[in-house]
Amino acid sequence: MSMSKVFGLRDIEPKPRTTNQIWAKDVGYDEAPWYHERMGLTELEDFLNVAGERIDYVKIATTQVLNHPAEWVKRKVELYKKHDVLPYLDHGFFLRAYKNGVVDEAIEAGAELGFPVIEFMNTFGDVPDEQLKAWRQRATDCGMSIIYEHHPERGWRKGRADIVDAPATAAEIAQGAEPFLAHGAFTLLIDHEEIEIQEDAAKDVLNEVREILGKDRVAFEVTSTKEAEMLWYTNLLDYFEMFGSDCNVTNIMPSQVMFIDPLRSGERPANLLFDRYPELNPVRHK
Repeated sequence: MSMSKVFGLRDIEPKPRTTNQIWAKDVGYDEAPWYHERMGLTELEDFLNVAGERIDYVKIATTQVLNHPAEWVKRKVELYKKHDVLPYLDHGFFLRAYKNGVVDEAIEAGAELGFPVIEFMNTFGDVPDEQLKAWRQRATDCGMSIIYEHHPERGWRKGRADIVDAPATAAEIAQGAEPFLAHGAFTLLIDHEEIEIQEDAAKDVLNEVREILGKDRVAFEVTSTKEAEMLWYTNLLDYFEMFGSDCNVTNIMPSQVMFIDPLRSGERPANLLFDRYPELNPVRHK
């Protein structure tokens, strides 16, 4: 008898999955003191032996891609692929390449490192449609799949960091994604800041986006521990309530991965966690 059968544990749906996806975040040795988790190759191999079957994609932080030894990054990419986890270059990589005027070269360099996926984002008219199309084609020609991420404007224009952006309509989000999806992008990723500024309208607006595009083509980002230590937890409970427990979630730290499936099943941590973080224990989360 297996532990799963004895205790009636949730079965892990085999890959490739279209729902119930977990997208992890892998940070480098350069990102202390913001993160306690820095996945070296030794730690990563052990971690993937435990959790690899639960993870679908992994975002490898841009500063790690740029500043860690190339051969080491290649080994990390291949280790993830060995466990059927697809690493991707996130929107920060695209944004940095754009600011340096080297998008074509950056796409090629990412493909040389073995990355099978790259993420683009909305540019609020700063990049002509034809140029975006050309960059998408360059990624495709390099053998890379595409993700499109929707951000509020401050995610693209850092000068707007202190400006409260208006939430987007479902039509605006879908229209921004459609050229990318039509060109082969497999997922629209909704940044956590967009979900936050939607406030009470998030459930209706983002479920409408899913109805337009298909729920298997939308993923929701949780807040990084770099920004708030435990907001990821309440994000997950909110997302499962608003979008269903099978919704795809992203930006999951390695230490959080093993929590996700129990949370999808309705389990909640012991009171010790609530004692330390009382904000996690409102009546609706009991």
